[in-house]
Amino acid sequence: MTAAAAGVSYRVMLPPGWLLLPVRDCSDDELRRLITDQYAHLPRDSAGPYIGRLADAVVDGARQARRLDVIDILLPLGTPWQAPVSTSIAIAVGRDDDAGLAGEVVETAAGDAWRVQLERPDQALRRVEYVWRVPDAAGMLLAASFSIVGEDEPELQPIVDALTGLCDAIVATVRWDDDPPATTEAPA
Repeated sequence: MTAAAAGVSYRVMLPPGWLLLPVRDCSDDELRRLITDQYAHLPRDSAGPYIGRLADAVVDGARQARRLDVIDILLPLGTPWQAPVSTSIAIAVGRDDDAGLAGEVVETAAGDAWRVQLERPDQALRRVEYVWRVPDAAGMLLAASFSIVGEDEPELQPIVDALTGLCDAIVATVRWDDDPPATTEAPA
């Protein structure tokens, strides 16, 4: 998967069932089509209402994400599970405000990143943010953040931890793309 914005290009590896949605570069109709195409193999009579609600929620989330300078959203769109928790990853590009980067420094494929984990922020059970300085782009930052949302039940904590580990593993694969493609790749 590749995305490019403001001269910043990166790649990330996604596990099966995950989809990169280029929210900055796609219209609402294009995003809706990406979601419905993902589930084209399901029967429309039983799955159609679910797919429609999911597409509506993704398009609404994309509108909000664009206002926050998010360029891509990474979502698990495989078979829905029954656990009342979910996650997504947002990728954004911004300018360094010289406020200093905070958090634990972790090694990723793109080099060192600053990682901050917050428990129960806002409406989420957990939010994790990664920030990299973009090489050869003075003052540019790439940020990846993910939230685990759902019911705050103690028996769900192992699922929250597992989703955190999965998202950490995905974000750790972010690397710089030295030869940006002409267009953003999206899975077929």
